[in-house]
Amino acid sequence: MKKILYILLIGLFSSCDSLLDVEPETLVSFDNFYKNEQDLEVTLYQLQSFIHDRIMEQHVQENAGLIMEPSTKRDYIWSPSSIVGSPAVGSIATDWGQTYWVVYMANVLLDNIHKAEVQVTPERIAYYKAQAYFGKAIGYFFLARRWGEVTITRNSSSSEVYGKKPLLEVLDTVIANATRAYNALPVYGSVVDRSGAVIKSKQFGSKGAACALLAHAYAWKGSMIDLMELAGNSRECYDKAIEYSSHLIKGEAGAYSLIRNPEELCQLFSDITKENPESIWEFTLDMQKDYISSVYLVGRPLIGYPVDPGVSESDQKYADSKIAYTTIKQLYDTLDLRKDAYFKDYKKYSLDVIEIKDKWTEGMTDPEAIRDTIAVKVKHYRDSITEITGGYAYPYKWRKAITEVDADFPWISKLIAVKSNYSYWRLADIYLLRAECYAKIGENGLAEADLNEIRGYNNVNAYPGSGGDEKGLKYAIFHERERELLMEGQRFFDIVRNGMEYINTYLPSDFQKLTHQDVKNGAIFFPICTNAFELNNLLRQNIYWAQYMN
Repeated sequence: MKKILYILLIGLFSSCDSLLDVEPETLVSFDNFYKNEQDLEVTLYQLQSFIHDRIMEQHVQENAGLIMEPSTKRDYIWSPSSIVGSPAVGSIATDWGQTYWVVYMANVLLDNIHKAEVQVTPERIAYYKAQAYFGKAIGYFFLARRWGEVTITRNSSSSEVYGKKPLLEVLDTVIANATRAYNALPVYGSVVDRSGAVIKSKQFGSKGAACALLAHAYAWKGSMIDLMELAGNSRECYDKAIEYSSHLIKGEAGAYSLIRNPEELCQLFSDITKENPESIWEFTLDMQKDYISSVYLVGRPLIGYPVDPGVSESDQKYADSKIAYTTIKQLYDTLDLRKDAYFKDYKKYSLDVIEIKDKWTEGMTDPEAIRDTIAVKVKHYRDSITEITGGYAYPYKWRKAITEVDADFPWISKLIAVKSNYSYWRLADIYLLRAECYAKIGENGLAEADLNEIRGYNNVNAYPGSGGDEKGLKYAIFHERERELLMEGQRFFDIVRNGMEYINTYLPSDFQKLTHQDVKNGAIFFPICTNAFELNNLLRQNIYWAQYMN
């Protein structure tokens, strides 16, 4: 009977499109549930399923921040016609219901956990509460960065409607819940299930994951105070971001370490059987599902040959999303090791260096003839490679594919997912986030030390000796995050944290037209999708997007 209840429970949770549009009387009653730890565990796993499947369903901002070549589609990624002009596009891009399911599931666990206190030890009760606090903090963190001002729900059963809360109040909700999680959760490696087995997935809350969330939440809050000119003390926020970053770097929130070789890092990204010691919090690929997907991998559109069996060397240049070798050469210094790690056969296809083969001039003695022959051979080689690539690279940060045979064409295999646990926060990110915050409070020496820590093992000159350093320390740190975290989905938020100049310079064309007042009115956030207003007359659209609504 209980197994049937689990199935019905999960089916109910999975069937509704928008939490805030559900009539209160249709929500399930849990009066006869949550009697033992098994009941708590099934709810925690459902919460984790929602985090896996729903948190990254809207990633237009991340796509806007990706480094890739311009295209018509990309130019209009943030235009009102793309965001609110088409009901289909608008509902996909701006519906917050999927993210609120994460908050709701966390609240369900928190609201009902007391019912299991008779049969479950206080230590395990505290553990499940901490996991729920972490899930709730993650949900509101993504809501705050995507929509800015959002509703804060009281619990999982209240029938009241909610208005929006100010951005800083939402971020304070993130911080309050993440702090509770940080104080109560064990470090990774000591997180165990009800049988005592270690949970290997880094998607579950741990002290380190909560610490990374707090570092990013405080850095975002400080940046929002500065950018939006809100009442608050941004310096205190940057200090707290530095504090939590330092806990991670010093090993006080778990045993994390830098992978000081970009090739080894990519190999770890591509092997789900190995634990990546640099990865702090990640989306875990679920190989047990009937339909395996990696919807959370922001860099997926850039992945083609040789990972996707349906894309050949010469097909890559026709992809909608691609990176040119000229872009890579502008991004990285000549000797930077990441070029060879992040892109398949970079030396061969980039034409940075062409090896002169002895057989080209075998038997020749005339210096002029040798020189002319080499020139002809080099040109032929260059032209043949360029004809294949079109000048576009083959991203290779995530290297293994999950494929299936096409039912109609059984000789064809198609890519259904990238076989990777997506590391959303890793230690190199934390070093560079701390560097960014140090620079913001004027601790330039400490900022340079963190920056150079990452540069050193990537074979990049210490500051100020690398390309772009002439623009100053603030840009150097931002630029290093571009290089280190390429295709990982962080760049949009990095740009916003750095302020208006960066928003107007490093994002697609529609962002470049925004004024400071537009941004203060909510232009960097999604509009609220129209279906959210159907059962909630207290909601108000943000000022910037309201002007484009019918």
